[in-house]
Amino acid sequence: MIFRVFLFCTISLCLSASSFADAVETARRNGEQAREALVRSERVLHAYLQRLDRTTGLLPRTGKVSTWYVRDSAADLYPFLVMAAYYTDRSVFDTTMMEILRNEVRHSTRLGMLSDNVLAGGGFENQEVNLDSIMFGSCEYAKDGLLPLTELLGHHAWYERMCGIADDVIAHAPYDSSFGKLPSVSAEINGEFLQVLARLAFLTRDPRYVQQMISIGDFYFNEVIPKSNGIPAHLWDLKEGKPANNAFVFSDHGNEIAGGLSELVMFLKETGHPKFAEYKGPMTDLMDTLLQYGLNEDGVWYSKISITDRKILDARHAHCWGYLFNAVYTTYLITGEERFIEATQRAMRAVTEKPTYLDDPEGSGRKYGSNAYSDAIESAIVFLNRLPNEEMSEVLDVCVKRFLSRQREDGIIEDWYGDGNYVRTSLMYVFMKSQGTWIEPWREDTKLGAVRDGEKVTLTLDAEKPWQGKIRFDIPRHKMYFNLPVNYTRLNEFPEWFTVDLDHLYTVRIGDEEKTYLGGELRDGIAVSAGNEKATVIDVSPMEGPPYGTR
Repeated sequence: MIFRVFLFCTISLCLSASSFADAVETARRNGEQAREALVRSERVLHAYLQRLDRTTGLLPRTGKVSTWYVRDSAADLYPFLVMAAYYTDRSVFDTTMMEILRNEVRHSTRLGMLSDNVLAGGGFENQEVNLDSIMFGSCEYAKDGLLPLTELLGHHAWYERMCGIADDVIAHAPYDSSFGKLPSVSAEINGEFLQVLARLAFLTRDPRYVQQMISIGDFYFNEVIPKSNGIPAHLWDLKEGKPANNAFVFSDHGNEIAGGLSELVMFLKETGHPKFAEYKGPMTDLMDTLLQYGLNEDGVWYSKISITDRKILDARHAHCWGYLFNAVYTTYLITGEERFIEATQRAMRAVTEKPTYLDDPEGSGRKYGSNAYSDAIESAIVFLNRLPNEEMSEVLDVCVKRFLSRQREDGIIEDWYGDGNYVRTSLMYVFMKSQGTWIEPWREDTKLGAVRDGEKVTLTLDAEKPWQGKIRFDIPRHKMYFNLPVNYTRLNEFPEWFTVDLDHLYTVRIGDEEKTYLGGELRDGIAVSAGNEKATVIDVSPMEGPPYGTR
């Protein structure tokens, strides 16, 4: 049955007429903001589809460099075009996006399922195998690209691709340490791989993943951090047993190790592993040290400090301010220590009071590319999901408006692989505004917005022309896709907003029609229509229960 909207005469049982009208107005405004972000994402998608190499079928690194770079084209551009296709153009998702994956496997795999850079026209960029480069690119692809794809879309072919990479990173790990094989001596690469391993270990309990995590954990907690003045060195000299440089990087390309170690310790805690007791104290100490020496006067991270004397090497703030706070917040969930959540809240206040942490409207002396804007905005979205703040939400809306306006007329943003991150940020913003819901088929004139009130959500769907299709609802993806017992903050996650449990009952009111659905039906989508001058208003709330039969 397809529902059609009538007058707004049916008032939610939970809301007064005035508050219901306010909710509808807010939802419609959110729908307009979500629409712009979706339209712009689709334009990026189709702009880059014009740039596929005619021989390999792969994407370029930039407008001037046509080589497929694993750490760039594969990690930061392609996966987010896949997402854009899924939500805006399903025919492209089903065809071209899968074809690119086949081409990537065909042309770029060089060491088992590990990938190397591919020239336009075919052939590897490097004549000789450079294992460090292959490890870096493959771990970037798995963590930055395939992991968020799986977090958002579930177990499609990209999940299997990630597993193949993880297996062969372990099989070909080139560095011997006192604690076992390591994929790298770089904190960035080891931190990225820990994040992939932790989520795969939660899902599969594969002993290979667990053992590789512990080898990396032992290496950092028992050697690197104690010999680096309590801070993990960015690079390590295995032969000399000392730091290979004198820096810890709080921005990306450095902070990944903190997030990776926090995910490892969370896994050990939740699975009752005996290593948890050994790692809990060092994890807490690491976070305390980083908070003591790494924050500026506002409570936001510096870019870089020295590990020998802990002095500031780069006083500019880390644009991806929330990435390292993911580890801080996860440590709060691990330990229950309030100082960690208080530090996170302080950073949120700073970002709200000084929006230059989200963008640079007044020209503070540091010009960002779109990638830096993406990291800053996404940091805010992840923490607004856990720690709602109306004032911060309003500031974010203004910043996102400026961020979205960076797009050129041809759909390109800055003509490099970082344009994929523009899509990632846009989609994260869309789902915040729609509370995780989406429609199929999507059309450019449609506007889906939502506002939540406790366990209930009110949605509005507008269309300039008559539209029929279905609206779909989000699920607890952290549980269903990765078997995570705790929805801890994670790098490159897509936050969950309003979610439905598949076996629970929900009351859905559209106009003056009311029906009961299972959460599984809401996940698969219920029929709706729009485009009859007034917005279609949809109220969804869980029924009291279970059990249901005694009522």
